[in-house]
Parts: sequence; structure tokens; C-alpha cells
Amino acid sequence: MFMKRFVGSKKRILNVGCGSDTYGTHFVDLYPTRKEVVKCNVDEERLPFRSNFFDEVYSKNLLEHLRNPSFCLKEMKRVLKKGGELVIITDNASYWVWAVGKTHHGGYSSGFSEDKHYSIYLPEHLVNHLKKLGFRRIRFDFILDSDNFLIKMIDKFLSLTPLRRLGFKRFKIVALK
Repeated sequence: MFMKRFVGSKKRILNVGCGSDTYGTHFVDLYPTRKEVVKCNVDEERLPFRSNFFDEVYSKNLLEHLRNPSFCLKEMKRVLKKGGELVIITDNASYWVWAVGKTHHGGYSSGFSEDKHYSIYLPEHLVNHLKKLGFRRIRFDFILDSDNFLIKMIDKFLSLTPLRRLGFKRFKIVALK
């Protein structure tokens, strides 16, 4: 008997460290906030999915909270299909507010005792990690991201000067497996 194989058109997207974010089709987080979020400590546990399963692996504001980011990045690559896209958004180490406000000097906590900053990156640091893991076509863009009007204006001004790196709170990095 011949069975026709169903090929769905829906892109599979894993959101790692999703928090309350609903972007994606599959979700993992250390602190699940919804029933569809799978509990996983991505610092030391394998992602609970088979290899080469996802079209995209997405993570926002996670890497800076990991003690073992290389382990997590290897796992993200493992579950990503060949030609799949890794998308990471993380804090920019050169952002002026982090230095002036001292918010990223190790003491940050969101109410969970384990939720602290362990690392903070420049885009080039993360590019180094991804190249070492064999990712290709790696590119990054800085992100203007502030809710405070005055800070937003300072950020915008800095982004137009030779000190442009100082004016971006976060950056987004995209790489192909």
C-alpha cells in the first residue's frame, strides 16, 4: 500500500528562553509561563527535540544569563535543520546605559535567584562563537530599543555619530547552519 507523505508548509520555530514571548511554534524556558512551554535548563540539559528538526531557532535576551553559552549554542545548532536560520537577540556590551547605570555589573536579578547576568557580548564575540561552531553567512544589526524618551533621543543621536555602537541597547545576529 502506498502512503502519501504529508509535507506541511508550516515553518517550525523553536523559541529558546521564551519567557512570555509567543513567537515560534515550540517553546523552552527554565521558568515556563504557559502550558505549551517545555521546562529545560539550556545551560546544562539537551534541548528535548530531535536533531535537524527546526527551520529556525530563535532566542531573545537569553545568552547573557547563561553560565555555559557554548553548550546552549551547540544544542541550538543540533536541533536546527541544514540551511536553517539561527536568530539571537542579546544585550550590546558597548551600550552606554549599562556603563553609566551599572545595571549589568553582575547584580541584576528579575526575581528568580538563578536569573543573573554572567556574560555580555559585543557582536564580534558572538560571531566568534558561531564561526567556531561552523555557522555560515553570519550577520548582525544593532537595535534601537528604549522606552524612555530621553534615553531614546540620546541613543538616536549616538547612533548617528562615530560612537554609534554606544547608542544601541541590543543587537540581532542571524546565521545559517
